[in-house]
Amino acid sequence: MTKTGTRTALAALLATLALAVLPAQAATAASTVTAPTGSIGVQLVDVAGSPLALAGATASVYVPTPEGGGFRRATTDSAGRAVIADLPPTPYYDLTIEPPSAGSATYAPTRIDSVGVSAGISTAVTAELARGATVTGTLTGPSGAPLVGTKVTVEGMSYVFPEVETTTDEAGRYTFVGLASDVYKLFTGDQNFRTSLSWMTRVYAERPGAAPSRVALSTRLIHTAYDIGVGVNPPADGAATVGATVTLTNVATGATYAQRTGGVAGVLQPVKFAVPTGNYTVSVRTVATTSTPGRTWWYTGQLTPMTAEARAAVPKHVEFASAVGLYAKVP
Repeated sequence: MTKTGTRTALAALLATLALAVLPAQAATAASTVTAPTGSIGVQLVDVAGSPLALAGATASVYVPTPEGGGFRRATTDSAGRAVIADLPPTPYYDLTIEPPSAGSATYAPTRIDSVGVSAGISTAVTAELARGATVTGTLTGPSGAPLVGTKVTVEGMSYVFPEVETTTDEAGRYTFVGLASDVYKLFTGDQNFRTSLSWMTRVYAERPGAAPSRVALSTRLIHTAYDIGVGVNPPADGAATVGATVTLTNVATGATYAQRTGGVAGVLQPVKFAVPTGNYTVSVRTVATTSTPGRTWWYTGQLTPMTAEARAAVPKHVEFASAVGLYAKVP
């Protein structure tokens, strides 16, 4: 074969090999093409519907993936705008807005469910923010001295947003700001309530024409091992036990110990006491409502309806740190 023939054969072989490789290269290139994505464009507005120029709010959505998923976040600019980019298309993103902290002027978080995202499109979302409610209170120990550095947790009963923790200051005060409208449980200690006290209150964030709630709760006595806990079962008129006074009276000495119930109608109202060992009568003074007058009721036995006759009260024996529990059933 001549040199020319050899070169021709070699060129033909190389061309054949190239044609065989090209489909594989094309398949590889196709497999590495990034799937089309969309985005969510957020504009913050106030309760009147006007654009809210609030920088530093965090907009986030959860993006599931085969590896476990994660959050995609964006921070609002000085005009209250943010864009969460590179989102796989889906009709079911839950968008959460977490405003920056600004003391008592902090906005409440908000969540918008089922935000749809399509490939190549930015979904525009208007997110309304309201000034959040504020809750304050004071904790003391059995001696009456303020409890410093005690953890207090607040949890919304709608379970939309995570619980929030704080610690008491040098005066035993705790403060929560930026709360959304909800019924909240406040508690100390662990979730099992072995060494804790819990109480409840309802608050409202800002609404058109109405300022947010500013709730100052009554002082709470906290101790690591309570002696007696009283759960006040609400009557038909649940409002009658909102802020009711629960009093323990030592039968031998006449000494009294009193605490008020929480601020939510229609739920069990727990209060806990640290008192010396002894026998105690338990009374509940309900508050007057539009349908019922305020009255004093006396404990007569576990789950037995209370009586309006003080002489019919049945004393309860309490041992120090024994964690006695009883239910006061208000008629």
